[in-house]
Amino acid sequence: MSLDKEFFDKYEYQKVEFDGKEYEAPLRYNDFLRMVAYFPAKARKLKKYLPTKKLKLVKPFPGMSIIFIIAFEYRDVSHLEPYNEVGIGFPVVLKDQKKKIQGTYLIHLPVTTEEACKLGVEISGFPKFVADITFEETEHTKICSLKHENKEILSIECKKLDTDIRSSEGNNFTVKGNKLLRTVVTLQSLYGWTRQKGEAILTLGNHPISEELRELLLKTESVGHEYEPTAQLSLPFAEEEYDL
Repeated sequence: MSLDKEFFDKYEYQKVEFDGKEYEAPLRYNDFLRMVAYFPAKARKLKKYLPTKKLKLVKPFPGMSIIFIIAFEYRDVSHLEPYNEVGIGFPVVLKDQKKKIQGTYLIHLPVTTEEACKLGVEISGFPKFVADITFEETEHTKICSLKHENKEILSIECKKLDTDIRSSEGNNFTVKGNKLLRTVVTLQSLYGWTRQKGEAILTLGNHPISEELRELLLKTESVGHEYEPTAQLSLPFAEEEYDL
């Protein structure tokens, strides 16, 4: 199986200058690996992270929400050097003027390069910082390790899954200044998904973010995970904004 080579042809590109360099938006992520693990979390504590009353937690059961840990290994990106990224966040729903838009809200988004960090923070308000993110693999799993200032934050080991081609669209919500921003990303990938518990193994370290996760999670046993060994993504700069 192979991805559609014309995936990026449908977009109109605009030149954007930032920090003395010219980019084309949306950015084209031509080849990367993505894996996501889901964990039950304490809704009452997660609610404190919401930046506006317009965003509501997704709660599968009373008192329970979901935290996801998502790892990216970006191998080929337009205008950027290859880099790695880890996202920690939770699903939300935007309620504004009778609209309901499902999406995600990230509380941490470490990356491995200064350029990717600065671009994401200053243009779209993503909660990025520079950290050490490495990948390794075994015959049956892929492992991502995250460190910051010589302290282990976490490692996540996901079982490799059988895949089919899938296209999807998602909304990322961020805050910049006094505005809530919405960025719509479009993804095409070789996609595998399981609801089998415990097939993504989370190990927490000794960093403040590790302790933060210990406070937020109901347990560290995963309730499902996604595995995409090959993917493409179109990432515009933030497209819509709302008053907080």
